[in-house]
Amino acid sequence: MKKIRILPLLLLVTVTLVGCTSSRTLVKDYKNTALSAKTLIININQEDDWEFFGKNLAVFPKNEKTISVSETKEESETEEESETEEESSISDEDESTETTEAEEGVDDTSSENSLENPKDTNQIDSKSGLLAGIDTLENVYGKNVFDRVYPASVTKIMTALIALEKANFSDKVTFTEDMVVTEYGAKLCGFNVGDELTVEQLFYSLLIYSGNDAANALAIHIGGSIEGFSDMMNKKAKNLGCVDTHFVNPSGLHDNDHYTSAYDLYLIFNECLKYDSFIDAIRQRSYSISYKDASGEIIENYYTTTNQYFVDAYDYPDSVRVLGGKTGTTDEAGSCLILYDVDKNSQGYISVILGADDSDELYSEMNILLNKIPK
Repeated sequence: MKKIRILPLLLLVTVTLVGCTSSRTLVKDYKNTALSAKTLIININQEDDWEFFGKNLAVFPKNEKTISVSETKEESETEEESETEEESSISDEDESTETTEAEEGVDDTSSENSLENPKDTNQIDSKSGLLAGIDTLENVYGKNVFDRVYPASVTKIMTALIALEKANFSDKVTFTEDMVVTEYGAKLCGFNVGDELTVEQLFYSLLIYSGNDAANALAIHIGGSIEGFSDMMNKKAKNLGCVDTHFVNPSGLHDNDHYTSAYDLYLIFNECLKYDSFIDAIRQRSYSISYKDASGEIIENYYTTTNQYFVDAYDYPDSVRVLGGKTGTTDEAGSCLILYDVDKNSQGYISVILGADDSDELYSEMNILLNKIPK
């Protein structure tokens, strides 16, 4: 019995000797990222670490009042005991789902370092949400912004960013067998082997219609293979400071090891907005394309944007203007959307909703965020 009591003390001494603090959960490692030149492991029980993260690492500043560390396991268990049998049953199902996701490769421990607005009663029910200024660098709202979640086709903003940096828009791309997408239900532009398109045509098809075949074609043209392009995506994400992101494909088709966070998407999208071609593409309601197939015949297609604000399926608040964005939906990711918005003073904002149950919830909760933009 004495040996058991001595063990925690020995561990504490060992950790102290190597210059770290003990913790219940190690959440992040900033080694070799753009955020920090040295290794930093954030201890969710140490206020100083949160202070360091909030003031020195984040792109937009976060004040102490908006940072809420999740309750300890003991506190959570106490609350669960006070629930009704029905609520406990629902809670148990949620915990089971979270465990399954963690086993599938999504680090669920990051949910313990959520950026919250605890006094805000008008919050969202989706898995993650974020609203932050581009020009003002003001953090307006956040929920679970560091949680690792599946991004679905919002992934394509990184694919577009690599294309902007590495490819020439006038380059010709011949569609090959390895560019074909065979996954059931995947959204496709309808390209076939032998079709000849330009990088520009693929780029606009990628962002406007969200074609997974366009994503594959760009990836293989630029990176030589899906794997090679994914390496480029991960390298770029790391350079931008995305520590909760890992990509395995250019489209966002589901893979257990393909994930990101609302905050990391903010970083990626913010970088994309530096390019006029990106802004032009995400602002389009539709796109007409003309290209040659393998026999030399001219093929013409017309694609409508997946952004439901732009096809008048949903209305956004009069106090803001939505300039464009990127959608994403899979069974595992739910409904996702990232937007570039401006207020009446032309101040820019990025708004993100990830993991909504359906389109109605997605756009309803996005409107909640847009209504939070300062008038």
